[in-house]
Amino acid sequence: MLINTLSLYNYRGYKKADIAFEKGVNFFIGNNGSGKTNLLEAIYFLALAKSYKTTDISTIRSGKEFARISATIFSEKKFEPKIVISKIGKKISINNSEVDKLSDYIGKVQVLAFLPEDMDLIKGPPKNRRYFIDMIIGQIDKNYLLELSNYKNVLRQRNELLKIIAENKTKDFTLLDIYTEQLAKSAEIIIELRKKFVEAINIELIQMHHYLAANSKKVEFKYNPLTEKNILKELKDKYQKDILFRTTGTGPHRDDYDFLIDNTSAQDYASQGEQRVLILAIILSIANIIMKQKNNKPILLLDDVFSELDYLRQNQLVKYLNSSELQSIITSTNIKDINNNFLNNSKMFTVKNHIVKEDGING
Repeated sequence: MLINTLSLYNYRGYKKADIAFEKGVNFFIGNNGSGKTNLLEAIYFLALAKSYKTTDISTIRSGKEFARISATIFSEKKFEPKIVISKIGKKISINNSEVDKLSDYIGKVQVLAFLPEDMDLIKGPPKNRRYFIDMIIGQIDKNYLLELSNYKNVLRQRNELLKIIAENKTKDFTLLDIYTEQLAKSAEIIIELRKKFVEAINIELIQMHHYLAANSKKVEFKYNPLTEKNILKELKDKYQKDILFRTTGTGPHRDDYDFLIDNTSAQDYASQGEQRVLILAIILSIANIIMKQKNNKPILLLDDVFSELDYLRQNQLVKYLNSSELQSIITSTNIKDINNNFLNNSKMFTVKNHIVKEDGING
């Protein structure tokens, strides 16, 4: 998958922008606040139909009625996705044909993003890690996305019922039993798909981390389901507790993941640089999984990726990207530490005051 062109209109600070990418590495260089991150956010929005930063309406340029993101994408064949964001909602279309269901659209444009916010993956709350994995599996596997949507819908109904039972002090659990059985069945599918995905990540992760980190430390991405076996029994055993707290206390919506380096939690002992390399290694491992399972190459979005990486690891990353056949879009304040040999055939852009200047192909 390649993004050939990106067009923005009234998106964030961009009045109008038209950008043509190369198939390999694309660098966008500029000072903080120049508009580099907005470009990556727009591509992310185009893929997942929402911003990773704020509400939809916040992406509309100040004082304007709507914003528009459109692109030319090459996958098995060329297609042109477009999203128009207004104060009353958003309209999504492909080749000028409007998309009715979001689930039919997600996965058409496959991206993997490394963002400054991702540094919160390791030290942040469990919901960040769940969202990260759910969004990636959802792009790869439509069944997972549909099952997750079904699970959240049943969970919402069950939680509403728990509140009614608690308020009315009823002992009739007939409807609660139905919701619980539906929830347990859906939970089993989600947990199994998450387990398989994490297993696939770990197969790729050891070699990828070894390459990027330039050391032989053992790394692992670990899935920690709150309940793994006898989910239905576990849910039924906790009826009284769930009624007391008026919410469902166990299930995939409470699961967590852990990052380990030499069998020690990265959350407690890894430096910022080690955490950054580990997250990058996981993202690139996922890219390999997508290429093997879907025979497709996701677009990599790497925002401020060189921050807190030393000279060696910056160069290891760029060297890998140049050899990977993945299209990558990288933002940075500078690339002075990158060996010029690794920049051959990279396309360079300068960004200043939300204006993009194309500097051409390096080398």
